[in-house]
Amino acid sequence: MAKLINKNGLEIQHAAKPVFDELMRGSGCVVGEKGSLFIENENYGEKNIVVFNIPDATGTAISKKFPAGGFKEAWELFSSFE
Repeated sequence: MAKLINKNGLEIQHAAKPVFDELMRGSGCVVGEKGSLFIENENYGEKNIVVFNIPDATGTAISKKFPAGGFKEAWELFSSFE
């Protein structure tokens, strides 16, 4: 299983609950070997979870936004990269 780190370089457990807590209550960013999740403020009251795929040499990058309540879908997409 790939190692995940937060924006401060600390290791995060590769499970939905610790990643959710890091996004919402921690640094707001989790980076893996092939992708990243981070929080983006849409406006004052709305937040999005952005999932970004780090492509290989031949691929194209994938970036997809989910509302903050759509963590389950964001986690499934992120997990598919790892």
